[in-house]
Amino acid sequence: MIDLLVKNADYMITMNGDREVVRDGALAVDGGRIAAAGKTAAVTARFSEAARTIDARGRLVTPGFIDNHQHLAPFFVRGLGDDVPLRVFLHDRCYPMEAGLTEEEAYLAAMCALLESVRHGTTTVCDPGSQNPEPSVRAVSDVGARAVLTRSLTDMAGGRAMPGTFDSTTDDAIESGTDFVESHHGAAEGRIRAWFSLRTERMVSDRLCRSVSELAAEHGTGIVSHMISNRDSVEHHQRVFDGERPIERYDRNGVLGPNLQLVHCHFLEPDECDLLAERDVKVSMCPTASAVFGWGGLHRATHLKLLERGVTVGVGSDIGACSHTVDILRIAQYFRVYRDVFEDASLMPAETILEHLTIDGARSVLWDDEIGSLEAGKRADFLLFDLDRPEWVPLHNPVSNLAHGASGDSVETVVIDGRVVMEGGELVLVDAGEIMAEGRRAAAAAADRLGLSPFAGPRWPVV
Repeated sequence: MIDLLVKNADYMITMNGDREVVRDGALAVDGGRIAAAGKTAAVTARFSEAARTIDARGRLVTPGFIDNHQHLAPFFVRGLGDDVPLRVFLHDRCYPMEAGLTEEEAYLAAMCALLESVRHGTTTVCDPGSQNPEPSVRAVSDVGARAVLTRSLTDMAGGRAMPGTFDSTTDDAIESGTDFVESHHGAAEGRIRAWFSLRTERMVSDRLCRSVSELAAEHGTGIVSHMISNRDSVEHHQRVFDGERPIERYDRNGVLGPNLQLVHCHFLEPDECDLLAERDVKVSMCPTASAVFGWGGLHRATHLKLLERGVTVGVGSDIGACSHTVDILRIAQYFRVYRDVFEDASLMPAETILEHLTIDGARSVLWDDEIGSLEAGKRADFLLFDLDRPEWVPLHNPVSNLAHGASGDSVETVVIDGRVVMEGGELVLVDAGEIMAEGRRAAAAAADRLGLSPFAGPRWPVV
């Protein structure tokens, strides 16, 4: 007897090597892994008995979505940093909040971020680091999600005074990053992988870059780093590092390689795009962050140049406070703006959007051997979309409806590692209502204590 049988799905988008879309699809799940994926008749002939069976008539089954870049800890900055440049958002709103949260507040912030993410179909999150990531470990475990987590490592101030452990020595950064990886890699029954983080290109020294590269190789894990999101990032880096561009410096220090994920990368030069392809570096693009902060990333479309060179690209939500949503399906749909910029309706078709959300996202977090597609032997991370909703009518092409018209709101069931974590649109392992209520209170208290409450509330009069 297997653990779970999902059968009679109207459609199943497998994202396997042939990108098969199965009519009347089924999944057999046992021990947290997919035992079989295919036609209902074929799967049920092999696995007729299950501890639990889900009849998926009127449903579309897909792999779980992968949010390649989401900061969990600063989630409570949402609504406190609207309509300001990135420098103001980070130094005056985000960093003080991230550094000033108590353990319990940081846990609630991560929980609220994960509730919204899982509710909209995200099964795996890559968090590029916070000053206090241990509460995020607890939150991922409690929600039942999968995640890459890191401790944020910096040893340079980036041009302004920094709060908390952002103001760190190189030795302290190396020690704390190593301790986090050694303490938490494989946590939550293997659903958490601990990586090293170079927080951002202009806040890490050559020595820290070299040390992190060596430590990641020693521990067999990944590295994540923000990289030239905007014009100021490049110019600031060149002022600090004697005119050297960030990609050149990372390469000189041995950081560029297949275990590195760079985030944003909007201001790459053509030869730098070539170098990332040559080194098999992975990239996470966050279109809503660029749109909100006015970086010019969608206009520059370095993303398309990377795809032309075969670079693996995933999609991220960044911070819920800047993107204002962590519905990763909605966020990925922003990529269609390239069509308007270049007057080309063929750019970013539905298939590419779904690859970014699934199998390419899995490659970007070095987990594609286990997740990202519905195939026998992989971990059972998948979604059931409710097709009995207006956005699914008519249904000529489920790939088109999903990537171009739907949102995460139509996700009905979420399964992670073979366990149902959301059913009927409701989280089943945690009390979402209680967590949201506690989160609202904690966010307000933290904003008051940290002097951020003057930035709260609408500009219009509240009467």
